Amino acid sequence: MENLLKHNPRWFLFLFLIILCVGASSEPASIQATMTPTNETADSCSLATPTAITWSPKEFECPVCKTKNIFMVWGSYGNYIYQFPSKYQLVFWPYTDDDAWYSCRKCRLTIFMGDFESIPAEKIPDLNKALAATTLPPQPERPTRESLNHPPYLEIPMSAKLVVAEKVYQALGRTDADFWNHFYRVVGYHSSTPVEADQARQKSIAITEKLLADKANEGRRKELLYVLGAMRHFVGNDPAALKSFEEAGKIRYESKDLKPEQNKGYDDYLSKLISEYIEMIHKGEGPRQKNLK
Repeated sequence: MENLLKHNPRWFLFLFLIILCVGASSEPASIQATMTPTNETADSCSLATPTAITWSPKEFECPVCKTKNIFMVWGSYGNYIYQFPSKYQLVFWPYTDDDAWYSCRKCRLTIFMGDFESIPAEKIPDLNKALAATTLPPQPERPTRESLNHPPYLEIPMSAKLVVAEKVYQALGRTDADFWNHFYRVVGYHSSTPVEADQARQKSIAITEKLLADKANEGRRKELLYVLGAMRHFVGNDPAALKSFEEAGKIRYESKDLKPEQNKGYDDYLSKLISEYIEMIHKGEGPRQKNLK
């Protein structure tokens, strides 16, 4: 899991073994974050509540300016995270959690937790240049003991942190469409105003449409149509959203990189979300109307 968090923002696509548990029950099942999902864990799921998500403080040295910072690190979670309302944007914890977005108190390096310690040395000059053009509210100065109880970086608004994070990832040279598609969905989730959220989601829509036009993504078409429908719904275009969901509901998710049971698990998960969306929109009670995050 840690490597997926560091190197692949689409790590949640590998939740299939966990979802197999969910599919067998109407209640979410618990799997600790420190466990590797296996057939045994799939067969021995136990119920849990969101309170099982645990965080603890840890000191980190900024890879850019070498300043010491106190950030939070997760200890455990359960697969109930895949039933949180953010599933209607195909965004999952920990990306939805403020704790997971680190920001250096000195140079303002702001990035997702899994990427903070994997900054290539050759990119530091580019990062210094990019960060010099950014601003963030100053973090409060606290003694180390107090910072361990109340890490200062958590007081920076998420919408502000993600503005800097976007520039950081650009400086790092991230160009893959899936990364930016996911990133802009995360921005939309955390945006402080409807205008900012819509702007981010329109970017996701544009990227998703390009991905759908690429025949190499044919097996992922169901997932991409779900993303497209979700973003269309959240920007207020329900007729277009329904069109995407209805098309998605007629096809199956099929990745050559996954086992048959994994493909089935994710396909079943998407099918359930699609059915829920269609029903909610017809009732005029979609996630946007309910202000679900």
